[in-house]
Amino acid sequence: MEPMEPVEIPGEHPTPAEPPAPADFETLMARHAQLERQQRQNPDSLNTETIQALVAELRTLSASATGEERQALEAAQRRWTAFLELRQAMAANRRGGIPVWALMLLTVAGMIVIALGVSWMLRRDVTPTVPPPQISLADLTPTPDLTATALTQLAMPTSEALPSPTPTPIFQVLPTVTPAPTPEVAPPTATPTVAPHADPPGDVASLAGGQAVSAPPQGLDSLSCNIGGDTLILREALPPFTVSGAGDAARLTVWLQLAEPPPAQRTLTYHWILALDVDGNAGTGRPKGAGYINPDLGTEVGAGVMFYPDGRAEPYFYIWDSAQGDWASGARVPDIMEVTFTETRDAVAFSLPLAELSTAIQSLSGVTLEAAQLRGRIGTIASSDTVAAIVDFCPDLP
Repeated sequence: MEPMEPVEIPGEHPTPAEPPAPADFETLMARHAQLERQQRQNPDSLNTETIQALVAELRTLSASATGEERQALEAAQRRWTAFLELRQAMAANRRGGIPVWALMLLTVAGMIVIALGVSWMLRRDVTPTVPPPQISLADLTPTPDLTATALTQLAMPTSEALPSPTPTPIFQVLPTVTPAPTPEVAPPTATPTVAPHADPPGDVASLAGGQAVSAPPQGLDSLSCNIGGDTLILREALPPFTVSGAGDAARLTVWLQLAEPPPAQRTLTYHWILALDVDGNAGTGRPKGAGYINPDLGTEVGAGVMFYPDGRAEPYFYIWDSAQGDWASGARVPDIMEVTFTETRDAVAFSLPLAELSTAIQSLSGVTLEAAQLRGRIGTIASSDTVAAIVDFCPDLP
């Protein structure tokens, strides 16, 4: 008798489901653009699991991508990671009454990520496109009973749409338009009257709520800065490191010195942020009380540097646009700011030519830079995906 062949019973050995094929670059970027449009129209409709899955796919594909594709994938990944952190912070705000200005760091990170993504998309477009969306300075409004919808709107970019693929263009010959001459603004001058501000040690606090932090991380506690009381020191008592043009009367130089540098090996992202009231008038610029760094001042200039764990340093520079009621950045703001660090990053300086700065502020903010009335604050913020943001301002908040 011949042996019987084994009979396979259906269902006895289920065939394992094949894992979905990894998405390619074009598919992921198309989904990224679609979710951005959905976020602008109805941010509450976005599903957290969907965004988390997209971030995971972006991270996986970026590990094998190169060149511009990798940059675009990493930019999209950071943009959605910042959005998820923002959503988590808003949920915590509804539960525990966290001040809205705790979201400032997340908004700045989102701003930088969106700008990188837009720059990649602009290179792919055939025709001229609208400028990248203007991102508000991550300096959120501290309103105790602000609703979740309002928080989302504050953290979102302005209403300018992201560029999208367009049909084949039809070119037209347009008449030449002669731009109106830019009014010349005389460089302001001022004589410093207050010594650099000596910041007390150990005054590091949580960004959400302002509670003191007993064991802050290295490289966060301020030692001194050249913003003393109501007078911004322009040229004298320079910091203990070389800043190009700092001794020039035609430049505005603002510096911050830390008690110790950030550690060479770190997991935290450090953020140096500067906000200036250029005319000493709280009724001009961004309204008084609208931002957490200058709750007692109006603000016409915002600047800063994001210092990532991998050593990258990304500066940004804004001027308040009074006509739009928002921050102007990118091509609308002249590229005039110089940022200088010490080798260990225990001091940072922002330097701007007074003449160009005055002209830009007059054009966008509609106010005159009064060097003798300059006021503001500079601070250091540190945070990560797992560590809540903590900060030290120089000088301290009122």
